[in-house]
Amino acid sequence: MRLKMKRFWVFIVLVWVMCFALASDMLEKDITYLASKECNGRNLAENGIFKAESYIVEELEKVGLIAQIQSVDYKLNQTLETPVCVIDGDTLETGYDYIPHPFSSACDKIFSKDEIVIMDSAALASVKEKHDLYSNSSARRYVLKKSKRKDKNSLMVFLGDKPIISNQSKQSKRPAIQINKEKMPAILNEIYLSNQVELKKVSTNNVIAVVKGSEKPDSAICLSAHYDHMGALGEVYYPGANDNASGVAVLLSLARHYAKNPPPITLVFCFFTGEEQGLLGSKAYVKDPSFPLENILMVINLDMVGSGLNGYGVVAGNNYPEDVSIFEDIREKYDMGDLRLRDNSPNSDHFPFTRKGVPAMFFYASGGEQPYHYPEDIPETLDWKAMENTVLLMKEYITKNTGR
Repeated sequence: MRLKMKRFWVFIVLVWVMCFALASDMLEKDITYLASKECNGRNLAENGIFKAESYIVEELEKVGLIAQIQSVDYKLNQTLETPVCVIDGDTLETGYDYIPHPFSSACDKIFSKDEIVIMDSAALASVKEKHDLYSNSSARRYVLKKSKRKDKNSLMVFLGDKPIISNQSKQSKRPAIQINKEKMPAILNEIYLSNQVELKKVSTNNVIAVVKGSEKPDSAICLSAHYDHMGALGEVYYPGANDNASGVAVLLSLARHYAKNPPPITLVFCFFTGEEQGLLGSKAYVKDPSFPLENILMVINLDMVGSGLNGYGVVAGNNYPEDVSIFEDIREKYDMGDLRLRDNSPNSDHFPFTRKGVPAMFFYASGGEQPYHYPEDIPETLDWKAMENTVLLMKEYITKNTGR
């Protein structure tokens, strides 16, 4: 009898290990595709965002879930070909040494030193403080929004460290560029910039899937992650492995599990578009939700969960001590690092829910050094254990909230 029981438990452990290994393999498979050249930065370039959407829909349908599609309309200042920047005869590397500012107007011109306006990090910090702005990117956008028609023949140069791309939702009246300060000569004579862009009206889609609860189908936990990213500057693309192929892969892992193992309450899986353009997908969703917002117990938004084994940052965690207590117990049980609670902020897709009065938190992995909005955000630099931890963290949270 003891031998039979021992064999039984060995079998159970082996099955558990095999299932866990399979889930880990699927995380890697999902991220490898979403961060590939095929998806080309998951924006309009080469229809990358639509390829990513099709992949998500197919993966949901494989486990019997119905993918609901919700259209989201917005404007995008799209790069049409690889930009070129030459400073005093030195050709810079696109994406690394410089980027045209995402709001830049089109241009193909040699700018003399008298036609160049330079803002260094100190000047940008002054703008940020004076106008109570929350980031350097918002300060740069503010400066460009204030440009006049007369400025169209001058070049705005923002100096800083490595150039970080941001949302592309508008087009300024003037050309502008972000340059690594180390590439700027002490004595500047001229800058040549070729930057072909077009402000377009575009439409991309949210993808929603629902696993109906077995006992309390009218109550739900919503799990969200944005699948869009920064696209490409011609031949240079932004893979977005951590931001946010990692969150999408975790959501797909959870959707695969719960499609076969429905919990007592409903789970709503939201794969949002337009986050990088100003949370546009989640804003559209809360205006026309597939599940009544008043019946959502909590929204857990996952964004950049692929880097860092020091635990998690939890935006809006200070607002929900009971839920955080559950997460703390799980974190301690599995030695997942610390939870660093932060005040609420409009920095990811949880926030439109907050504005509608729906409880919502945003989780990101902490402690890593994954490049942000940079061409080196690639799968090879991810912490796969961080994503496995995130899957486990969410499963345990759902279990503790539903009783099993």
